[in-house]
Amino acid sequence: RQIVRFPTCHGPCKYRSIQKVFMSPSNSCIIAIFLALLMTGPTQSAQAEVVSRAAGYTSVTCIGGSDTVVSIPFHRPVRFSSALSGNPVVSATTASLGFQADRELLTSELTDEPHYLQFTGGSRNGWVYPVTSHDADSITIDLEYDNLAGVGDGDIFEVIPYWTLATLFPSAEQTTIHPSTGKLAPQRESRVLFFDEIGDGTNLAPDRIYFLTSEGWFRSDRGFPAADDAVIPPGKALVIRHPDNAANTEFAARWHVHAKGHSSALRTRSGEGKSQDTTVALLRPVDVKLSDLDLGVSFTDSSSNSSGDRRDELVLYDNLTAAFNKDPSVIYFRVSGEWRRDDGNSYPASDGEEIPSTTGLLIRKSSTAAGASVRWLNLPRY
Repeated sequence: RQIVRFPTCHGPCKYRSIQKVFMSPSNSCIIAIFLALLMTGPTQSAQAEVVSRAAGYTSVTCIGGSDTVVSIPFHRPVRFSSALSGNPVVSATTASLGFQADRELLTSELTDEPHYLQFTGGSRNGWVYPVTSHDADSITIDLEYDNLAGVGDGDIFEVIPYWTLATLFPSAEQTTIHPSTGKLAPQRESRVLFFDEIGDGTNLAPDRIYFLTSEGWFRSDRGFPAADDAVIPPGKALVIRHPDNAANTEFAARWHVHAKGHSSALRTRSGEGKSQDTTVALLRPVDVKLSDLDLGVSFTDSSSNSSGDRRDELVLYDNLTAAFNKDPSVIYFRVSGEWRRDDGNSYPASDGEEIPSTTGLLIRKSSTAAGASVRWLNLPRY
């Protein structure tokens, strides 16, 4: 169902507002999009039309006695945006970015919680970098093995707070996670598992586990370190694990729709037969057809349906089936640009099959000569 509303203006209208509501009963997805096209013209810093952020929410059921793979297809409000005033100053693993904003950054800004910087154009369109510090007219970022080649004057960026465990599941308000009565294993209830981002190989086990008590979030590790500020980077999926006999809950994600592209790194390994798994989030709050994923050259086609010719694979997990450490529910691959589903027999064409919103997907890359990561620029189509 789609509803479009136009407001009535009494007197001179300074803006035009359009509200659209899309409802998808198949996955309990409701997205409210609010667009305000302000008539004030471009901002001084970005020199672009001012457009308010589309906002909305989605909901998915987390089954008791089961793992549920989820993603967050929304970002928190942008805290700062501008364009570079020159080339970045790179020093080892960090870079200082001067900007063209019409105001200075205060010392107290961007320090209350972790933030990331995301480019929204240029050679690093959609790439994300942790913000490490700032001063009045520059921001310093962690390069995370990048060198910012091709980034320069005029490239536009945004600074956004990360989702953290405490902001996604605030202990006093959330109803998704069954709180633990204490920190010891017998006292544990629901857990949140983060996928392994650095391990080599396939079928990687989660490498970080968190739980919630009345005192806040903690990591399941020696000393139970506090984890309220554990960062959930954009483009990363996670697992909500409810114990046996626990009641079903709803995971509701909300806030601003990703209106720009997001670039994810898909890892590879060198050496014959050495595949590499990367679990990523689907950052669009709607069901997406396989043909609309924009994987393009980031995904290597197989030469035939034969398992011996198989290259890259896309793996999904069934959130409607109760189980822990689930096996894949479906595996897709591509032949000559056409998606196929691996049913072990007829390998039906699957371009039109959809990936549910608010889920995660695993991309299994086949080996490459250099073992270098490739980038997947996931662009919205709404």
